[in-house]
Amino acid sequence: MRVLDAKTKSAVQAVIDSNRAQLSQFPGFVAVEPGFPIIDGRVHKEPAIIVFVEHKKPPSHLLPEDRAPRQIGPYRVAVMQADPLRQLMNLMGDSPIALSVEDSASGLTYVGLPDDPIDKPFRIAKPMLCHVGPDAGWPVLKPFLEATEQTLTVAMYDFNVDYIATTFIETIRDKDIKAILTWDDSMTAPETTIRARLRNKLGDNLDGWIVRCGGGRRFASAYHEKVAVRDSEAFWLSSGNWSKRSQPEIDPIGDPDSARGMYSKGNREWHIIVEDAALAELFEMYIKHDRDGSEVEANAGEPGVELDQPEPPRLPDLFVPVDQLFDEAEFDVPTPVAPQILPTTPRDVVVLPVLTPDNYSKRVRALIGGARRSIYLQFSYITYSEKEVDRDFTAILEALAELSNRITMDVRIIVGSTGAAEKIRKLVEAGFKETVFRTQSNVHNKGIVVDGETVLVSSTNWSGDGVVRNRDAGLIIHDKEIADYYQSVFLFDWENRANAFLEDDPPVTIAPDGAETPPGMVRMSWREYYG
Repeated sequence: MRVLDAKTKSAVQAVIDSNRAQLSQFPGFVAVEPGFPIIDGRVHKEPAIIVFVEHKKPPSHLLPEDRAPRQIGPYRVAVMQADPLRQLMNLMGDSPIALSVEDSASGLTYVGLPDDPIDKPFRIAKPMLCHVGPDAGWPVLKPFLEATEQTLTVAMYDFNVDYIATTFIETIRDKDIKAILTWDDSMTAPETTIRARLRNKLGDNLDGWIVRCGGGRRFASAYHEKVAVRDSEAFWLSSGNWSKRSQPEIDPIGDPDSARGMYSKGNREWHIIVEDAALAELFEMYIKHDRDGSEVEANAGEPGVELDQPEPPRLPDLFVPVDQLFDEAEFDVPTPVAPQILPTTPRDVVVLPVLTPDNYSKRVRALIGGARRSIYLQFSYITYSEKEVDRDFTAILEALAELSNRITMDVRIIVGSTGAAEKIRKLVEAGFKETVFRTQSNVHNKGIVVDGETVLVSSTNWSGDGVVRNRDAGLIIHDKEIADYYQSVFLFDWENRANAFLEDDPPVTIAPDGAETPPGMVRMSWREYYG
């Protein structure tokens, strides 16, 4: 069986419906549905009854009457950990938060720029500074920001650490720089503090705007871009935020002692710095377009810093097992990957800029469709969707699933270990070959390498909102030397850090307001956990 087809689903669902009263009595019951089970670390392509619970426990921790039966009728029964979103929709189905999640795709108002200049290809003459995290993030970003002379235009999803804020403030204030900052609206407590610092310290030097997301607004659920344009001549673009996880304050290259344990200190990210005025101005133009649209939405119109909008309903905090936050394949003293200025020989490089919702899905479909030998993907997560509104995203997944089953195509997919079991299981049900997946902790990347010749560096998560309706930015770079830089990092992770054995998802649960943190767990914001 290659896919879990509708006829098979219907047959399993009939057995579920006949036994729903029994199934719903299991401790912590959340939901039940047809699906492929995970057995001994691998998805098995056989129809089964999948029971989701709030906190999956070993059978030895349950009384006999509380354990799920091995089989009902002709189908195996498999118990799985319910992810936080499934828990949220089950426990808070009629709350403002849950309703806002369901409604995020409706009535979006975003309109692109006339004639879609983002669709223009660019030929870049100057070499690019390629680097990855946690090996070389902040030590590269900091001097890039400090080199600003006149203007700094930034779009950032998550900006939550003091050392980046300090550099940002000092650079702007000391040189009397005019800065624009567009920022996602789902503020965490540290971001709210930094927002106040920026407003108080920079005054009229900062034109700052919160980009509101959700049904009836410009973007569905996240203003998720990570771009900084310096002096309209150069830009930094990344998969990672201005956060402690994405830009840890370590320098594994310059200070080898800080390389120890670096994979637990920071995320795997891909970054790039490009010096090209035409492409820098393009990204700056779109950031200003988002600022202007946000100003209209806020019905403001007065100059200055607009960082005081009321916050939307906040997703709940989560209780996360402590051991989930550490890299399971940490080396005693890993060898960090140094930044490289590429290509090493002078030549023009063809670069295709991508933005969601403007042209990402179109260009990524073409990128995958043009693969001849290999496709390597490393993503924080890949979430399958059957919703009609996600059709552009689902088409990408269907094309990739077909390629994953070709003997002549080398498809390898690394996804972050956060909630990986459920997400991979869904992808296999949709037709992916189960052996192409590996999981890796602390992955926040969103990159693709095709045939070792073309690379996508971007901030776009693979979900319906991420690919179709949020704001994200990236570059498709057609150059073998640049692609090989990122491919070598991917292959290192595949061989040394990624796990082919599919572990159960950890018991991450909704954290009620004011609840005491259980032993062995930490309280994290929804945004911190999912990045």
